[in-house]
Amino acid sequence: MEIRKARKDEAERIMQIIEEARSFQLSYGNRQWADGYPSPSLILQDIEDGIGYVVLSEGTIAGYLAIVDHDDSYDELEGRWLSAEPYIALHRIALSDKSRGKGFFPSLINETGKIARERGAWSIRIDTDRRNPIMLHLLPKLGFVFTGTVLFAGDKKLAYELLLD
Repeated sequence: MEIRKARKDEAERIMQIIEEARSFQLSYGNRQWADGYPSPSLILQDIEDGIGYVVLSEGTIAGYLAIVDHDDSYDELEGRWLSAEPYIALHRIALSDKSRGKGFFPSLINETGKIARERGAWSIRIDTDRRNPIMLHLLPKLGFVFTGTVLFAGDKKLAYELLLD
């Protein structure tokens, strides 16, 4: 598996993966993305801003995520972050139907950890909806620690942080 910056000509495939992830979430009652988030315009903005990344498996786009160096919504945590040092935040993580359930998420976290270290970050931060049992299971399993709640798009999300070695 490899992660690299997304290109504009990949936006259509990225949106197909987003739609697959949206349908999957809805299948188990998670309505986190039911309102059309993330939109095609947001994905294009991610790519233009240089924060959109594709997950590649055997040369094929298998997923998408946004990697940001600072998230203003994380400034107002109801709780306590593990570190006050620089971090990266992961958003809009989506895997294709073919890639889901094949152990990609631990590799994705490992690869983003490498990106974080290259950028001088000490941790990875992420938030999720309380109705997302898959993320709520995976995050602690991979070493993420629940740190509190953040307000994101008008909704309280559960915040997690993983300190890097």
